[in-house]
Amino acid sequence: MVNPSLNAESSDESKQRVAGQVKPSFDETISSILPSYSMFTSTIRMNATVPENEDSNDNNPPPDYTDTNSINSDDRRTSLSSSLPAGQLSLGASDSANTRTTAGEDEDFITGSNSDFIVADENTGSWRETILDNIHRLPNLTFESHKISEAVKLEIQFTKDICEIGVKPEHVDPSLFEYKQGDFLNGYIKIQNTSDKAIPFEMFYLLFEGNFMIANKIDRSDKHPVKIRKFLEMFDFSGSWNEAHINRLVTDVGNPYRCCDIFDPIDGSYLSFDVKRTIYPKRVYKRFFTFRIPDNLLDSECNEHGLSKHVEIPPTMGMSRWELGHFPEREHNRIKDFSLLDTSISYGVMARFIGRKSTWEDDFGKINTSAYTIDKRLINSKGDEYIILKELTNYVRVIERTRIPTDNERLMKLLENKLMYNNLVSRIKEKIEAGKKMVKSIENNEFDTTVDIGRQLTETEIELAKCKQSYKRDAYRDIKAKNVVENYEVFLPLLKRSLTGSKNIGTLKLSSIKQEYCVFYIPPARFREHSIDEIIPSWKFDIPLDLTFSFPVGSSSSVTLPSIKSIIPELVVSTVRSSRMPIPIEFNHDLIYNKQVDNNRGYKDEDTFQKNIIIPFQKLSSELYSLCKTLGAENFKLEKQLVDDVKSICELEEKKMNLCIPDTKYNDNTKFNSKMIKWDVKESTATASINVGVNLESLVIKGFQGSHTLMKSYDRFNLVPDFQSCFMTRSYHIRITLLLSNNDHLRIKVPVRIQKITT
Repeated sequence: MVNPSLNAESSDESKQRVAGQVKPSFDETISSILPSYSMFTSTIRMNATVPENEDSNDNNPPPDYTDTNSINSDDRRTSLSSSLPAGQLSLGASDSANTRTTAGEDEDFITGSNSDFIVADENTGSWRETILDNIHRLPNLTFESHKISEAVKLEIQFTKDICEIGVKPEHVDPSLFEYKQGDFLNGYIKIQNTSDKAIPFEMFYLLFEGNFMIANKIDRSDKHPVKIRKFLEMFDFSGSWNEAHINRLVTDVGNPYRCCDIFDPIDGSYLSFDVKRTIYPKRVYKRFFTFRIPDNLLDSECNEHGLSKHVEIPPTMGMSRWELGHFPEREHNRIKDFSLLDTSISYGVMARFIGRKSTWEDDFGKINTSAYTIDKRLINSKGDEYIILKELTNYVRVIERTRIPTDNERLMKLLENKLMYNNLVSRIKEKIEAGKKMVKSIENNEFDTTVDIGRQLTETEIELAKCKQSYKRDAYRDIKAKNVVENYEVFLPLLKRSLTGSKNIGTLKLSSIKQEYCVFYIPPARFREHSIDEIIPSWKFDIPLDLTFSFPVGSSSSVTLPSIKSIIPELVVSTVRSSRMPIPIEFNHDLIYNKQVDNNRGYKDEDTFQKNIIIPFQKLSSELYSLCKTLGAENFKLEKQLVDDVKSICELEEKKMNLCIPDTKYNDNTKFNSKMIKWDVKESTATASINVGVNLESLVIKGFQGSHTLMKSYDRFNLVPDFQSCFMTRSYHIRITLLLSNNDHLRIKVPVRIQKITT
């Protein structure tokens, strides 16, 4: 396992070289954040036995540091749990709702198809993995009014530097900072048992995690998400409870086989738990942590499709109900980022205690978990249920620094996206065509042909799986070799309507140079550490428009030229979400927009993500379903991954927000006038051009009553950098609408990139 925290230094390091004294670097101070694989196998995956009573704790055997590969297959089978890959423990992804495929497949083996329980057998080496992999199924007492959860007080504090014993820390407020890749999160958690009785626990861990969550739309008070995808997990093993003592700092020389009581002389707090895993009353415990925000997610985050954009760090968006549950006052500081109301992407440092229900009920009263709607409950080998005793997350805002691709990289990515999209569509159409041939053969009683088609279908699946990303060198070479300027183009046939019918009077083409308009990201006011004067100019740019009117064949010289009443630009904020399956492809502007030829005539825009992507896939899906129903699943075999990919796109949800741009100039004039369009008439065509200058500082939501000049748009709401992940995407474009004198509409869309380039 690679330790990404050791590959970069803190951005503040240069500021620490004062008066000729060099402050020790991160590498020189702390020995490790993420564990090696051997550390993982000898702690989380160690073959230890959990005692069933307190007395037996005194006779615990020493930790078993043997490699888990020595555990034979029979032992693995008796564990009754699915194994979590080692990589997922540090930076991996886990899907904790209704979409985790591997968990769903394994659970019949784990519990039996009709069982309501998952057994985490403490006599095996993987019981902790089972709990961590099914953490969403544990009843959570954090927000419950119960004696035991109220007795445990947790407090997470962030500090400027790495915490050390005997050194007074300088605290920082994470709610005032915006973090990026490579930044360090230092601090500690304070734990206190305010009751007069000892509280045992089974697991305690500290981690930095990133979550994609969808909340319950129906019940706004329900804090349990209906969907959670944990795309980032980084455990601090020195801060979490372990059988072994971990030397956190380079200067630490503690015995790894002994867990001694260690105190911090600054406040007298205990820095370790004892071997009995107990929170004693009248004690304050303190556990240090240090995390480094990684440059990327693990490749396993997008295991099914291997998409490079999907392993980039997505930005913080929305606000989860978990965060509001811990910090209700943050509702007043909610950032308006146009996320879906029930959806969030969040990051935070979390501390969590997990234990067994029976160990607490004698001292703190009965714990009723029947109110929790959980499909399968986690129990140990004796039927004792596992419960989250208490957890706390202190959230941080993370916005990734944008990687600026070279021209070749950008062209290659466009080609890759197009190939993968076309490949997916062609695979579906091949299945449909093969299915139709099978139906026709059956109708003609040609059964031998049907068998051959079925066999051919299976072989085609294998070949398609082998060449899923079929790059064509010639296609890439053609793109690079083009010296001509490419344009976005849309067309509108113009008709003269009368009582007797409609007459074609020509075709109007609207085009604009094919380019991305890059706008620099500006954080909300409270996160701005530097002046934004240098990046504000990017919020103003010009969009050239070219008009071409083609006369109808055989027309006379007295053709009436189109009259344009208005030109209206808008910034469209598009957020796309998948609630169940991971999105199988990467989208870009060219794949989605400027596709409809003559459907832009009316007031309603038909050139949308819904019309161009979702609906065509829904039609293909209906054909597949009809063939599958006709032929039967055994005869018409469909690759499971293909079915999931089609489902994902068919079920995508989009939220669009159209923002008006009041400060718009046309050929450097503040107001549009139809006389600005100067037609240059030739034999069969007439051409004209106009320059549309937009100032995104003036952006307002439709219906806004105040003056856009009183407050800049980046002070009213936040436009996060565009991104794509397995379950959520954000993109931007300028939609320019031309309104003609006959009330026809012609729309063109040009892409906008929001990029974070500041350090």
